[in-house]
Amino acid sequence: MRELRHRLREYLARVEAGESFEVTSFGRTVAYLAPAQAGQSTWDRLVAEGKLTPPLKRQSLPPPRPAVAGMTATEALLAERQEDVR
Repeated sequence: MRELRHRLREYLARVEAGESFEVTSFGRTVAYLAPAQAGQSTWDRLVAEGKLTPPLKRQSLPPPRPAVAGMTATEALLAERQEDVR
């Protein structure tokens, strides 16, 4: 970690060139320094890292309900719940 701090510009240039590094503190890995994937979305990066599991099937949300004049959002939600008797 000390070496990285003192030679950060050099290491960033090497990462930009395609190298990857493991950063350790007292012999314990604390980070990985690797090139960013150009054009890769955050979603795709998290899936590739195993931090996000995509849904099994694509579902869409229902269309939004129209606003009810004279009611707050909370009142409209409570009225909707009272109507929905399963």
